[in-house]
Amino acid sequence: MKSPRWVVRGSDRGAVALEFAVVVPLLLILLFGMLEFGFVFQAQLAVTHAAREGARMAAVADGSLWDPSVVEQRAYPLTTASGLSISLTEPDPESVSVTVSYPWSWRVVPLGGPLSLGDPPTLSSTATMRKE
Repeated sequence: MKSPRWVVRGSDRGAVALEFAVVVPLLLILLFGMLEFGFVFQAQLAVTHAAREGARMAAVADGSLWDPSVVEQRAYPLTTASGLSISLTEPDPESVSVTVSYPWSWRVVPLGGPLSLGDPPTLSSTATMRKE
C-alpha cells in the first residue's frame, strides 16, 4: 500500500509572535544606541565649541580678562552638568591653548552591571590660537 503524498501541516499562528519577540530587542538596542550616540555627539560639539571660544577670548584679551566661567557658559548643553574642567596654558609666548574636558555619563540606559561597556568616556577638546 502506498503512503499518501500530502503531509499534514501545522498552524503558522505562533510564527509572527516568535519573530516579533526576536526582532524587538534588536530594534530597541539600535534605537537606544542611536539616542545615546546623539547625546554624546552633542556634548562633544559643545566641548569643542567651548574650547574654541575660550581660546579666542584668551587670544584677544590679555590674561587678566580671561574668565573660565564665561567659557563654561559657552558650553551651553553642559552648563548644568558637574565635572566640566577648563585649563588655560601658554605653549609659547605668542599663543594660548585652552583645554575643556567633561566626564560623560550614560544618559539613555544606565549601562552598568552585566551590560557594562566599561567606564564612560571623558570628552575633551583643545584649541590653540595665536595671541593678537
